[in-house]
Amino acid sequence: MKSAIYILLGFLFISCNLKQSKNDNYPKDAKVSDSNGKPKDSLSFYFPAIIKKDTTFIKTGFDSLTNNWYSKTLYAAQEPILYNYYLGHDIYRFLWLRAFSRPVVISINKDGAKIWLSIKALNKQIDIADILPQITFLLPASGYSGKPKVKMSIEQNTKADRKANLILNNTIALSERDWVEFENLLKNCSFWTMAPIDSRLGIDGSEWIIEGHLKNKYWVVNRWSPENVFREAGLFLIKKSGLEEKIY
Repeated sequence: MKSAIYILLGFLFISCNLKQSKNDNYPKDAKVSDSNGKPKDSLSFYFPAIIKKDTTFIKTGFDSLTNNWYSKTLYAAQEPILYNYYLGHDIYRFLWLRAFSRPVVISINKDGAKIWLSIKALNKQIDIADILPQITFLLPASGYSGKPKVKMSIEQNTKADRKANLILNNTIALSERDWVEFENLLKNCSFWTMAPIDSRLGIDGSEWIIEGHLKNKYWVVNRWSPENVFREAGLFLIKKSGLEEKIY
């Protein structure tokens, strides 16, 4: 009788695991990060090209240049990769990249009844491209009427500084009410169904990137200087952080 019960419990355990695995939308790629979100190396991208939503696959639209920029910033901030493995508790992360101000990362976390805010800032923007090669125009020889020849030097005088220092790393306890209020803001802007990237761009301004990392799903939305309800979600986190920053 006991053997039959143990066998039945075993089948139930396997069934539950299969069901959980089926609904788990995290890719679990060891080439990207470990199960704790630690990137394989400094070249790892923090944002996926494709997000799995149950039976569908959605292209995010992140190009390699943008992904490199954002990823270098999060790597310098010693942040985990959120899209690859579920890290054991729910997280919403706000990456705030302004043209003329320091990068800021604010995360709201929930682990059971424990809710807290993580606030980080870097001392500088991440440089993602080397200075373009020098271009020299060679004057034509005397009496030559054709166009001047162009010479481009192979050597580059300056290399991009892809490193930045973490100068702020604080944690603040929050309440269940704070968590619910933030999720309601995301609900009001339809966060989980918003396109990851839209076509609105600008020369300066700022990039607002919010990731959602829940038990069985991940999502990311990137907007340039938003002015809608999505902005309110970012403003909520900025206010809770206590940071006095230029908002644009």
